[in-house]
Amino acid sequence: MSTISNPDRQSVWIEIGRAVAGAFIFGLPLMMTMEMWWMGFYIHPLRLLALIVVSFPILVCVSNVIGFRHTREWLDNVLDVFVAYAFGFVISATTLMLFNSISWNYFSEINFQIVMLQAIPASFGALLARSEIGSGQHDSSIEKRNIDRLAVLAIGAMYLAFNVAPTEEVQLIAYQMSFWHQLALLVMTLAIMYIFSEAGSFSAASKRAAYRNIGFALSYTGTAFMVAMLASVFMLWGFGRLDGLAFSQIIANAVVLLFPAGIGAAAARLII
Repeated sequence: MSTISNPDRQSVWIEIGRAVAGAFIFGLPLMMTMEMWWMGFYIHPLRLLALIVVSFPILVCVSNVIGFRHTREWLDNVLDVFVAYAFGFVISATTLMLFNSISWNYFSEINFQIVMLQAIPASFGALLARSEIGSGQHDSSIEKRNIDRLAVLAIGAMYLAFNVAPTEEVQLIAYQMSFWHQLALLVMTLAIMYIFSEAGSFSAASKRAAYRNIGFALSYTGTAFMVAMLASVFMLWGFGRLDGLAFSQIIANAVVLLFPAGIGAAAARLII
């Protein structure tokens, strides 16, 4: 006799469907990006491991806010992340096989590296699908727990940075920009981040005084800026885009990648 009722079984299939959809939505742009295929051939295993190690605790914290199950248990959150990685890995491997981007002619470690690189952003989508395209429920602990807030900022910054950092366009844009272009881009990044933060603070604290909303938005923007900058530098390092560059060139590349990373960090609070 089955111990799972039809409503429970239906709920499981709905969660699986959301995870699959989220993995495709978040992962497909990179699955169809040529630089990501090539990156699997020459990325250093330690850098790939660093990308996984850094993303894992961030996803665990995000799962604490919007996991597959309504739970606050640490072990369940870890299992949620492993489930998300599993969805991301299987979907990435299947899609890349259909694209013929991985081949039996390659060494097994090359195929693994190609798939694992794609599985990281796909796992973001698998985990975030509950908030992104699911019920849309928001956990008030995002406001109450600083660690949850930082995790949400980091996941937003890392996802958009992940979509751009592997490409050569970041270095090209940084090369063709003057100092004043970089400064203007940095100011515009901060302005856009503040707009997103202001919108988020207004929706979360509509009953507070206006000056308190502004203060919260400024504080949130500053925190998001620091998280996005760290994510930008880390992602550029992880994909080998800082190797052999002078300090001024590193700053220029970081400012360019900070543009999408900062927007992703500031906007994450409105989405998750």
